[in-house]
Amino acid sequence: MHVKFAEGSQVRLRGDVLTSAAGTDLSAVRSVLGSGSVSAVRRLFTASEETLRTFTDQAVARSGRRQADLNLWYRLDLRPGADPAAVIDALNALREVEIAYAEPLAVSPPIAPDFTPRQGYRSAAASGGIDADYARTIPGGTGANVRVADIEYAWNFAHEDLSKLRAPGAFVRNGTAKDPFDDNNHGTAVAGILVGDVNAGGVTGLVPDSPIYVTNAANAERGWDVANSVIVLARALRPGDVLLIEQQTSGPAGCTGYVAPEWVPAIYDAIVATTSSGITVVETAGNGSMNLDNPCFGSRFPRGKPDSGAIIEGAGSAPGCGTARTRLNFSTYGSRIDVQGWGNCVVSTGYGGLHNSGGANAYYTATFGGTSSAGPIVAAAAASLSSIAKQRGTTLTPGQVRAVLKSTGTPQVNPGTGNIGPLPNLRAAIAALPTAGSRPASH
Repeated sequence: MHVKFAEGSQVRLRGDVLTSAAGTDLSAVRSVLGSGSVSAVRRLFTASEETLRTFTDQAVARSGRRQADLNLWYRLDLRPGADPAAVIDALNALREVEIAYAEPLAVSPPIAPDFTPRQGYRSAAASGGIDADYARTIPGGTGANVRVADIEYAWNFAHEDLSKLRAPGAFVRNGTAKDPFDDNNHGTAVAGILVGDVNAGGVTGLVPDSPIYVTNAANAERGWDVANSVIVLARALRPGDVLLIEQQTSGPAGCTGYVAPEWVPAIYDAIVATTSSGITVVETAGNGSMNLDNPCFGSRFPRGKPDSGAIIEGAGSAPGCGTARTRLNFSTYGSRIDVQGWGNCVVSTGYGGLHNSGGANAYYTATFGGTSSAGPIVAAAAASLSSIAKQRGTTLTPGQVRAVLKSTGTPQVNPGTGNIGPLPNLRAAIAALPTAGSRPASH
């Protein structure tokens, strides 16, 4: 389970013992932990205490936003036969504990059913795309000035069209990588949309000149480890870069369909630290058909907390595979969703349904979908826009990237079925960028 102690308590692990530099009385905590149900206490984030403190101090200095003390997060291992609910309830009853909850398990990536093969997400807005081809004609538009990063279970690093995955340092290790589903096609398809090679065959990524960094969402040591994955990648990035979280998690009782990963409190805190560090975070909304405005998610998703600063994207229909820019019925939706991407009929690397001659290293698909395919389309739009701004001497904040993409996007069709926001329109977004010396509005 995950446990976060109260802010200001300065709870730290020294050897195998929890102590408090602030003098907080931890006797009640030790009583619960010593009841025989808990076998081990470990820090949730693997970076050193000093490294985490420096990271969040820099986030405060850059954003002015108060940050959670990430050193207050711990992972408890329970003994076989222990009652998790009883331990969680006992911890949550203590004022020294901010929150305790069962550690989420890995769930399969958000992949939609097969659809009729189509392509065109890079085309002009008038044709149903995000106008990435236009952005390629603008200095910086192919992403050369920013890095893109992706959190997945696995990738095919040997794919013929994904040479950037093989660049030194591209794989940022988070423990011993372990894919619980033993399937690297999902990450391979996402990478193809982002940085597929510019060559005579296969696919071409939307930001093919962006260096890509990837890290594993699960590992042999800690299982589903997304909160730590976010910090591991964020520390490899810099302001203006884009981090994509290709994960989903189950909602609460009464709303148990899949939702955006920031529903998990530790992931939320990690995202806040990352966006406050100047890095744009894009999250998949999830393929749970959930309405994030339902009271079961709190007064505001997630749990009534302040906006994390991330872009949450939903899945809209591609033209020719349904009514363009309408919400696909599997997509989670609500006022917290910012923009949409194509959720069906997406051509990319992996799977092999479109082309499989030559083995897995030459697999291509025409049916990648879900909020999974929407994610890299939105992340690429953010990266292209940020790279163009850097080319012009401006580093956009995550809030500015989100605001421009939302305000200039091609509107959703039939939003009454559930808001998933507009489809990014890079031509319009680029036109909205400030001239040299001015600063774009942030909200």
